[in-house]
Amino acid sequence: MLPVASLFLITSAAPLQARVNFVRDVKPILEDNCVRCHGPDAAMRGIRLDKKERALLAVVKKKPDDSLLYNVAKIGSMPPGPKKLTPGELETLRKWIAEGARWPKGLELVGKNPFVSARNLSAELAAASARHAPFQSLRKPSQWRSDCL
Repeated sequence: MLPVASLFLITSAAPLQARVNFVRDVKPILEDNCVRCHGPDAAMRGIRLDKKERALLAVVKKKPDDSLLYNVAKIGSMPPGPKKLTPGELETLRKWIAEGARWPKGLELVGKNPFVSARNLSAELAAASARHAPFQSLRKPSQWRSDCL
C-alpha cells in the first residue's frame, strides 16, 4: 500500500515552477530595454531603473497590476519605438513583481546601446587590436632602420 500511496503523491503534485532569478531573468530585460533612458545619464520623467532604491519606486511588490513598471510595458507605451517587450519578457516582469521583486544588494544596472551588436563590437575590437603596437609582429633585424640604432 505504501508504494501506491507514494506514487499517488508524486503524480498528483503540481509541477514546481522555478522562481524568477533577477540577474538571469530580469536584469537583461531592464538593461536592454529600459536603463538607457531611465539610468544615471537620462532619468526620463524622474524614473531611474538602474539602482534598486529608485527602481522599486515604480514597483508595488507582490502586485504587478498596481506597478507602474509592469503596466507601461504591458500597454506598450514603454519602451518607445517599434520594439516592445515580448510576451515572455512581460510574464517574467509580472512574475518577478508577484514574487516580491527581489533585487540583489548593491547590484546596479548598465544600459545597453541598441545600435551596437556583439558582432559589430567584436569586429571593431579586432580591427583596433590589429593596429595596437603590442600586437604588431616584430621586425627582422634586416628591417631595422640604421638611424634608430
